[in-house]
Amino acid sequence: MGRHLLKRAPMIKDAIGRVKNTFTCGVTWGRSRPLSEAVFHALTGRALIRLDGDETADFLQDLITASVTDLAPGSVRQAALLTPQGRILVDLLISHDETGFTLECDRSQRDGLARKLKLYRLRRAIDITLDDRAVHAVEGGCDGILTDPRFPIPVGRLYGDAPAEPTADTDQWRRLRWHHGIAEGEAELPPEKALPLECRLDLDDGISFEKGCYIGQEVTARTRYRGLVKRSYAPVRIDGAITAPATIKVDGRDAGTVFAALPDGDGMLGLASIRLEYLHDDDASLMADDTRLEPFLPERLLPLPGGKD
Repeated sequence: MGRHLLKRAPMIKDAIGRVKNTFTCGVTWGRSRPLSEAVFHALTGRALIRLDGDETADFLQDLITASVTDLAPGSVRQAALLTPQGRILVDLLISHDETGFTLECDRSQRDGLARKLKLYRLRRAIDITLDDRAVHAVEGGCDGILTDPRFPIPVGRLYGDAPAEPTADTDQWRRLRWHHGIAEGEAELPPEKALPLECRLDLDDGISFEKGCYIGQEVTARTRYRGLVKRSYAPVRIDGAITAPATIKVDGRDAGTVFAALPDGDGMLGLASIRLEYLHDDDASLMADDTRLEPFLPERLLPLPGGKD
């Protein structure tokens, strides 16, 4: 069993405890509550695109990493539009209803994504429109929201007006995501640089290895089947203050990158991409901005790429 389970298990337990203590706000974990009692986070940095028409499912199936033909109603699924070289261009959350699909992405990327979708559409009978509904992350198991299977706790999405006053503290939401090793947006998934397998997009059906071709599919499949994944995203505890993005060093060698970090207790909590050999090395001393950091691995990230648990 790797160091991240033996030596870091107390840290994982502590991290979960910190989440429960931090995100009180009237939410009871593990069971549903009325929608009016949930905690809503207004994600003003996220935005929506609607795709409607009979050919929409086939169009998306040939374009993005995830399969949309088996997407359950009432839920979201992570996915990405890749470059031909297999790097993430835009990360997405997908959902669907009776008439079509909704794509969620960073607001700064929405217009460019809509233009690219219209370019790829060609003559297909698909309506592509900007959707101005508000985006909310929802803490608490509630009826009437889109469930988010990336989380082992009741979390979801709501598109539109929230039935209760949303919190303006988006940092609270980011800490919750990071505790579970979940990256979102171009700051954490740098366009044309981030690799889908390194950021664990393959979890929770974010990549389909059965559906056939999509943009970047050949490179992604080859990377997986040849065992070429070299890094994994992971949450990190940081002993002091750093400025993200920051390069992680081990004995002067590049070991990864902290993409984002926020104050948390006496130090900081961050999300990083770290070389796998250092995630398995008991003696590795990881530093960023001359400050020690310690990764911890939530259960959803295990086993790490390469099959080590």
